[in-house]
Amino acid sequence: MDNTLNGQEIGPKKTKAWILRIGITLVAMIWLFIVACHWAEAASGSGDDEYSFNWLDPDKKIYVLQNRRYTKSRRLLLSLMAGPGISNSYRHSINIDPRVAFYLSESLGIEGFYTLTSNSANNTFDALKGTGTTVSPVIREVKSQYGALLHWVPWYAKINVFNKILYFDWYLAAGAGTLQTVAITNSFTTPTSLSQSLFSLYAATGHQYHLTRSFTVRLDFSGAYYKAPLFGTTGSETWFSNYNFVAGIGLRI
Repeated sequence: MDNTLNGQEIGPKKTKAWILRIGITLVAMIWLFIVACHWAEAASGSGDDEYSFNWLDPDKKIYVLQNRRYTKSRRLLLSLMAGPGISNSYRHSINIDPRVAFYLSESLGIEGFYTLTSNSANNTFDALKGTGTTVSPVIREVKSQYGALLHWVPWYAKINVFNKILYFDWYLAAGAGTLQTVAITNSFTTPTSLSQSLFSLYAATGHQYHLTRSFTVRLDFSGAYYKAPLFGTTGSETWFSNYNFVAGIGLRI
């Protein structure tokens, strides 16, 4: 064997390395050729919406994920959800959240919402009040919210739940609206409250689990971002946030 390459002498180790590289390349080319032949055969022989991969796994079939069983495009979604508010340090908050959405396509939609909130003093507030302190916190209760969101649905998936296929969409949303709030000061002695209507920006994410063509289970986590006086009714305008988690059911028509 001529142990030279481009006029340079090749030692035994380099010769073995080149032989190994050439061998791996040939094996890879043969494998790709076999795979391509099987793909072509499977594609030409399938007469429905699935590709047969019996040559890869004789016991199963791999379905094309993009073949959606449940669609949203050009359909109206009526939803009713409920869940806790998770931002107010001194209040238990429960939200009732009816919504109406319309999807322009499978990936884009618009949604209007109205959130009604019930508030009550929590254990933290009662414990602080029980200390006898004369310094009371400034409490801002969110009474209601309404606005509009733009939905973007980049992920569609199927999952196996107890040997049943469950279809769901995962969306991101952003929009704007209004919060109706009450700022409460001097809450331990002579509480003073002031109602305020505040502009808010919204960001949200959630899942839609398709039970049937018409019924959907929804999970949604949203945040509202707004500016309000730092001390409830006085002080410089400062950014605040309010977060809600809701779950419920939707009717698609």
